Formats: sequence, C-alpha cells, structure tokens
Amino acid sequence: MKIAKEARVGLLAIVSLATLYLGFNYLKGLDLFSTENEYIVVFDDVQGLQNSNAVTFKGVTVGRVMAMQTDQKNDRINVILAVKKSIVLTDQTVASLSDDGLIGGKLIKLNILPGNVIDEGDQLKGGIELGLADAAIQKITPALNDVDSLVVNLTKVVKQFDQTGYALNALMASATKTTNGVNAIVASNAASLAQITSNAAILTKNLNTLTTSLDSQMAPIMKRTGEFTEKLSGLELEKTVASLNTSIAGLQSILSDVNSGKGTLGKLTSDDSLYLNLDNTAASLDALLSDMKDNPKRYVHFSLFGGKTKEEKKKE
Repeated sequence: MKIAKEARVGLLAIVSLATLYLGFNYLKGLDLFSTENEYIVVFDDVQGLQNSNAVTFKGVTVGRVMAMQTDQKNDRINVILAVKKSIVLTDQTVASLSDDGLIGGKLIKLNILPGNVIDEGDQLKGGIELGLADAAIQKITPALNDVDSLVVNLTKVVKQFDQTGYALNALMASATKTTNGVNAIVASNAASLAQITSNAAILTKNLNTLTTSLDSQMAPIMKRTGEFTEKLSGLELEKTVASLNTSIAGLQSILSDVNSGKGTLGKLTSDDSLYLNLDNTAASLDALLSDMKDNPKRYVHFSLFGGKTKEEKKKE
C-alpha cells in the first residue's frame, strides 16, 4: 500500500514537531524518561543558577537543575532538582550552591549525611559554598583596609616632615660651614701634619730595628730554656716520687701504730699509768728536794773537827 505524498509530509511534520517538543523540554530540564527523583531546595538568592546546571555528588554529576520558581511572597527561590534514583538522599542532606570552576557558572553540590531516607518531592536543606573569588575578596578586603590606614598614616608622617625639611636644610648649612672650617685648619697645619707623619715613620723604623734586635737576643735564651726543660724531663722524677710515697706510707704505718697503742709511743699516748708514775716520781723528787733544802744536815755531814757527838746524834 502506497502512502500518499501528503500523508508522508504530514507524518514527517508530526515526528519533527514531537522531536522538537521533547528536545526543547529536555533542554528546559524536564524529566522525559522518569529515571530521576525530584526534590526541592530553597535559596534566598540563586546567584545566576540556570536550568540544566549540574547536580554533583563528590565531583560526579548525578542530576540537574530541573526548574526554578520565584516565591516573591516569602522572598525566596524554590529550586527543583532532578537526581538519579540510584542516589539515596536523607533528611540530613545539604544541597550547596557552588561555583563551577573559577570563571564557570553555578552548580549544586550534594553533601549526603547519615539520616532518615526521604521520599521524592521532599525538601532538602540549602546552603551556599563560598567560591574562590568570594574567598579571595574576603581575604583581600582586610588587607585593603590596612593599606588605606597605612596610606593615611604615611600622609600624616609626610606632613610632619615638612618642618623637618627646614631643620635638615639648616643642619646641612651648619655642617657645610663646619667642614669649611676643618678644611681651613687642616690647610694651615699641613706643615705640622707632614712633620708628625715623618716622625711617626722614623718611630716605626726604630721600633722595627728594636724588634729585630730583641729577636736575635731572645733566640739564645729560648734555646737555653729548651735545654733546661729537656734536662728537667731527664731527671728521675718517677723514682724520687716513688721513694717519697714509700716514706709517707711508712710514716702513716707508724702513726697508725701510735694511734692503736702499739710500741712505746703508742703506750705513751694511750696508757695513763706511765704518765701517773712519772707524775708521782716528779712529786717525790720535788718533796725530797724541798726536804733537802729545809734539813740539809740529814743528808750531808761535814765538819772540820770531826763527827757529831753522841748527844747531837741522839737529839737528831
């Protein structure tokens, strides 16, 4: 069966219109094949977000912006998101409005946190992620404020230096006069300075000669000192020190014996009987000498004419 030319043209037109309609709606963000779930996010300002912009999860595109509805009464924008059914969203999910690159457009980032699973058509929490440009502006703004304050302070300092400039000019003029005076003094004393320089040169020469003479005189002394040091090192100091150590050890042994009461010296230092005996002997000798002084006739008999008579002996 042949199809009329008019029928073929009409069928082609219908297919073309259907394709155009479906393509136009797809570009507008309409879900044509029901493979996505729709959710609502509320923003105060979408900042240039467009239909069909991407919805991402950890950098992977999982949906798109399907539509945006203006709610003027509540001063907000309702954004409808179409997300793949394989992506399970919870009531703690946050849909953040973010920059798509440094100079790109906008996109929606999903931050899916643990929570209760929500159904299609529910509302997600909205948020705004600070873009690179906004972050840079926020960091630069305080620096610009500091620059402004610095410029103001520099301006004040420069104004204060106006008077300082006059003072510096006066100081330079005074310094110039002082320099001229010094130059005049130097010129008037040039001959004296030349004589002083000549005398300093002669003094330096004499010092050099004296140093050379001292070097020649010190050389024999240093040589003799070296020989004397060698002789000292050749002495048998080790044997002398060893003998001295032996003597000291013997003396220490004797002192140890004395302290422990050994020997005559030890007994003298530790035994009191010898001391008491000596003390008693000294006391007896003292009494004997006293008696000899008082009664010498008892111990010494001397007569030019013979001995004593019997009566004297009896009296005694």
